[in-house]
Amino acid sequence: MNKNQIAKKYSRAILNTIELSDIPRVIEELKAFSSLIDDNRQLKLLFAGQIFSDEEKGKAFAAIKPALKFNAGTEKFLNLIIAQGYLTAMKEIITYTVNTYNEKQKKATAVVISPVSLDKGYADRLKVALKNLIDRDVDIENEVDPSLLGGFVVRVGSTIYDSSVKGQLRLLKSELMR
Repeated sequence: MNKNQIAKKYSRAILNTIELSDIPRVIEELKAFSSLIDDNRQLKLLFAGQIFSDEEKGKAFAAIKPALKFNAGTEKFLNLIIAQGYLTAMKEIITYTVNTYNEKQKKATAVVISPVSLDKGYADRLKVALKNLIDRDVDIENEVDPSLLGGFVVRVGSTIYDSSVKGQLRLLKSELMR
């Protein structure tokens, strides 16, 4: 099974077993655990590697569980994917879970890539414009990419709106090369 198939399967499992009102908290806890694993090489080797047995991984997770203070649903889910050896697909699982949850809630997440961090007023105006465009409530995540020079790129689901200087120069180059 590839990561996308794993992500779809376990995303459905999360959404079917956890109360809909608890899903945002579970997503944040999964993101926190994923970040913890990414930031700590030793934990990554422990949980994602093939060196340790499932029993050892379970004991290690049981040891750090109290410090994490996750809800029971998150702990149960993490135990499952650690035991199944699918921790390497964690980012994809989170992405599918967020997308499916947003679909159920008639929401969308827009990733805005800009050369500088967006201020609150501009983010709010962009949120209203996107809501009118896609007819859904929009949450904005801002990523900074100084190579854009100016403008921004907005990614909502599989749709990309590119109004960056870098994108305009790329289009101009392709037109001149014809």
